[in-house]
Amino acid sequence: MEVMSGFYWDSGKKEINQDSVLVEQVNTGKGRILLAAVSDGIGGLPAGEVASGFLMERLQQHFYEEILPLIRKGKSSKKIRHSFFRCLYETVGMLQKYADSREISLGATLSVLLLMKRRYLILHVGDSRIYEIRKKRIRQLTEDHRGEGNILTRCMGSFPMSEVYVRFGRYHKKTGFLLCSDGFWGRAAEELLLEMLDPSEILTEEQIQKRLSEIGSYGKRQGERDNLSAIYVLLKREEEGFEGNSL
Repeated sequence: MEVMSGFYWDSGKKEINQDSVLVEQVNTGKGRILLAAVSDGIGGLPAGEVASGFLMERLQQHFYEEILPLIRKGKSSKKIRHSFFRCLYETVGMLQKYADSREISLGATLSVLLLMKRRYLILHVGDSRIYEIRKKRIRQLTEDHRGEGNILTRCMGSFPMSEVYVRFGRYHKKTGFLLCSDGFWGRAAEELLLEMLDPSEILTEEQIQKRLSEIGSYGKRQGERDNLSAIYVLLKREEEGFEGNSL
């Protein structure tokens, strides 16, 4: 699959951007493997940028040291999911130690997308989102972990490990995946996201960058004060010589 991607990262009206983003792509004998993730440090708690940044560092390291070898060996989706879970549990333990040593609480949302062998795996905690855009339709693939008063009910950080939302699915050509923090989607209706990020209307990565920036600017004009972050991954067509395999 031909893959294009772009990202948007803006502090909004805040002095510090507590969001972090990650995109990694690798060509293997099993086809192209892509990992994308967005994390939003929790406002109102100190060191949100530390929590989100550390989550991204750990995911990047785990992707190359553990996930890619599992995929190359043809391991099952269950083993890959369990490997991610182990990484997240270990990371939460490290964040707890960091917070305890400074007598603070910290946390961040986490939305992860893994594309491999024509399948996707989503791991998600919090109120960042992952959307699928395909055939003139947009579909939210994650759930918002918010309670009464829009209070966040799940996160990663110096708290007991939250239940992780997991979703498996099959991806197709001419499909886009949007990962974004609540600052990015909060002021942008799904109709706007669909119009701006329609896979049939995008031909280059420069267009992706421009359209993400335009959506972010629109949100700020509508009064968004939070950090705004997004990644858009676009799958255009099949690569020659790669038939793909199911998990």
